Amino acid sequence: MITFGISPECLCHDVRDNVRRVRDLEEAGFDYIWEGDHTLPWQHSSGHSAGIWATLTAFLANTERAVVGPMVIPPIGIRHHPVDVAIEIATLELLYPGRVALGVGTGEAMNEKTTTGFWPPLRERIERLVEGVELIRRCWSEPDYFHHKGKHFQSFFYLYQKPSTEIPIICAAGGPKMARNAGLLTDGYVSVGIPPDVHRNVMQPAFAEGRKESERTADESRFKSAWVSTSYHPDPQRALEGARVYGGLLIPEAYAFIEDPRVIEQRALLVRDEAMQAAFCIASSGEQIIAQFERFIEAGCNHVIWADMSPDPFLVADVCRNEVLPYLKKKYGSEVAAGATAG
Repeated sequence: MITFGISPECLCHDVRDNVRRVRDLEEAGFDYIWEGDHTLPWQHSSGHSAGIWATLTAFLANTERAVVGPMVIPPIGIRHHPVDVAIEIATLELLYPGRVALGVGTGEAMNEKTTTGFWPPLRERIERLVEGVELIRRCWSEPDYFHHKGKHFQSFFYLYQKPSTEIPIICAAGGPKMARNAGLLTDGYVSVGIPPDVHRNVMQPAFAEGRKESERTADESRFKSAWVSTSYHPDPQRALEGARVYGGLLIPEAYAFIEDPRVIEQRALLVRDEAMQAAFCIASSGEQIIAQFERFIEAGCNHVIWADMSPDPFLVADVCRNEVLPYLKKKYGSEVAAGATAG
């Protein structure tokens, strides 16, 4: 089954506006509502800040069915200790059973290093993520107090109130190594800026390899996820302008080395419009969005996430309710949201 998620993006839109519109997004047909864990945004001119746990709680309180979760949070012991992540997510699940998921990753310099001054090399961050996921799962499952004695974490803990339902974990993967780790440790992967053919030929085989090697069942994953940065506006120029300030997403150094959103925004101005149009979904019609999303579905992705860069985010729900999601869900076998009509 194909499912669809959206990230309202509190780093580029006011969190209060996003909380007001999540119900409309759910009613438009989105199955999942994700939100990023950022202390600083990807750009300066229209940047915003919002705490992840309060934001997720507000999203859950203002929706009825959609699954909500961070996409992604780094449980690597810099800003977020795995035990704290386990407690926070378990608490949300107790309050909203069956409606919580967890996205994890290795972190970004603009968030981890700027906050703590500590930024280990990628190899260590991967080690920390792998161990962190293992520790989170132990917190959710161990029947009594336990000692965790790992390379990066030393914990003595017992979670008194366990999650009432299984919480899916999705791991960010920028290449085949992390896709394989996702298969070994989690229930799916999510990739940003990866073309459809790379999903099919590189990421999905690596994920399947890891899943086969794991002790978990090797059944079909429900989270072979494409994170599609999307800017929609009926005026094509406005849609392009909405995406332009996020050109930093296409600069590899912005993930690991550049810490200042002002510098990232300046670098983003050097990204050519053609490069953004190739990497992002920049659309002025529902048909254009459908065509972009279908490229990922036809490449084997079964969870497509609209990461919202739209200059007027309040236009998003209508185009999804009236055109995009009814068409895609009817064609690919997902349930069409009540009240939605095919365009």
